[in-house]
Amino acid sequence: MALFGQLYISMQSRDGDLKELFAHEIQSFPPSISDFGKLHLPSTKYDLLKCLEQPEQPEPPSNFDCIVMDGAVVVHLLPTDGVSTFKEYADKVFIPYLSKQLEKAERIDVVWDKYVPDSLKESTREKRGKGVRRKVSSQVKLPGNWMDFLRDPNNKKELFAFLTLKVTQFVFPLNKAVHITSGDSVESTGPNMLDCNHEEADTRIVVHILHALEQGMKTVKVHTVDTDVVVILAGAFHELLVTQPLADIWIAFGRSKNYRFYGINAIYASLGEHKSIALPVFHAFTGSDTISAFRGKGKKSAWQAWQAYEEVTETFEYLSSHSFELLQKDSDHFRRIERLSIVLYDRTSPLSSVNEAREDLFCRKSQAVDRIPPTQDALLQHVQRAVYQAGIWTTSTQGQQVHRHNK
Repeated sequence: MALFGQLYISMQSRDGDLKELFAHEIQSFPPSISDFGKLHLPSTKYDLLKCLEQPEQPEPPSNFDCIVMDGAVVVHLLPTDGVSTFKEYADKVFIPYLSKQLEKAERIDVVWDKYVPDSLKESTREKRGKGVRRKVSSQVKLPGNWMDFLRDPNNKKELFAFLTLKVTQFVFPLNKAVHITSGDSVESTGPNMLDCNHEEADTRIVVHILHALEQGMKTVKVHTVDTDVVVILAGAFHELLVTQPLADIWIAFGRSKNYRFYGINAIYASLGEHKSIALPVFHAFTGSDTISAFRGKGKKSAWQAWQAYEEVTETFEYLSSHSFELLQKDSDHFRRIERLSIVLYDRTSPLSSVNEAREDLFCRKSQAVDRIPPTQDALLQHVQRAVYQAGIWTTSTQGQQVHRHNK
């Protein structure tokens, strides 16, 4: 960062081309969206929920037609006290929990993540570190540090497969339906589901909701701790309504004192159809588990910038319905995103070129180089990655996703 300042002073004394200077990052990685070559992840995605929450939403129903659970969330939340082996954990903790959920629903769905090498999600998991490897089978003792055990992807992969097998062997009430994922397939005691190639439970949850709605169910509760799920469901809600116009979707979010409900219907009604559809692209662009955030610009600041420059909604909605679109710098859609990026850093700026905004913020407002927008070239690469991630989210109703860039 000091190097950039030295170059700036040098070019001033030598009457250099400052516009050329601010059109380049100078450093190997753009400091505004990178931590020395690693993603600069958002400090908290949860702030977006504060922008979306609807204090006047109705109370959720006491019973639901269907409850869909992120299986990994359940495994993290359930206690392991009083059980010594994986078999005991399945028989005395996990399956009783599912049975308890069935008391307030006609159907339950348990959805696991898959572990795909070299994927966007896999790079994020690696940052969380790895725990001690432990073989999972019936008589093997549970590890003393459960959370450390769950850090290892191989441990979780084996555990999820083990729990799926135990669930399929258990006899649930005949008038109840249980669906649990097993790789690409789904083990069901109710109407069969087609195979699904989704990597993340976050998107696969939508496939399960859609199937439940197709079976005539209306009220659905989703148990998660991930902001992405709220965003994905808000973005897909218009499609779910086509299948079931009376759909009533609720997110049971968080745990203990932070546990609360978010009504997708209320969020959708507040945002309107266009902004709801646009929401996943906005969320990806402003930072997620796989996409850098802009340094010093959290979800609340980004939300305020969106409200100040609503013209970009058209672009976000277009990218939501044209998944994996490959944008060019001279396209109207990229120009709108470029303008939003400027508004994010300076809401009073009349500029439309992010390179010019960099010069203005650095020279006139004395902003540090890591506190000004990335160059146009770096911004384009950031947008391409965000559009790719958003494409995975916006095709969540498709059982078989095809990740690609459209020409």
